Amino acid sequence: MKPFLHILFFCTFLFIFANCANGKKLQEEPPVTLEQAYYTSWTGGVKGADSGFNLFIPVEKGAKIDMDTVYFRGRKAVLQKDSQHPNLYIATFKIPSAEGKAPELIMHEDPKKEFGNPAPERLEKMPFGMEKDEAVVRYTKHGKVKYFRITGIKKRDSTGVKIKKPENIRH
Repeated sequence: MKPFLHILFFCTFLFIFANCANGKKLQEEPPVTLEQAYYTSWTGGVKGADSGFNLFIPVEKGAKIDMDTVYFRGRKAVLQKDSQHPNLYIATFKIPSAEGKAPELIMHEDPKKEFGNPAPERLEKMPFGMEKDEAVVRYTKHGKVKYFRITGIKKRDSTGVKIKKPENIRH
């Protein structure tokens, strides 16, 4: 009975400390002052084009932070500083069009003939529980990766959004 208790105690001890090392630390307060974060939706404009949304995170002037990734609405995207507004981070979330891009699947009663079918695309599992108006930002500070939550993200109209290359639009 004693060896069994020793093994049980050791396994419990190992399990507790193994989970502590893997947990991602989430800060509820951002390390810098943020203005109101918002997102806008967009579509490709032609039949079969992709659609998506952009997330905008404005930070205070002179903020010393290097944000690199954001999790929002079940998706993950890279955050980039806007070239014209250095205090604005933008993430683009692309939603592929289902029209004309569905892979050809081989369906047969013999499973060997279905070999080579592409695996279905799956959304990445989010490491944090979030509401629809929340995002989690990954940033690096002093060589350590940290995370913080942004709440109250609102949708804005796309009319005021600048177009990167307006000369490419034909009417």
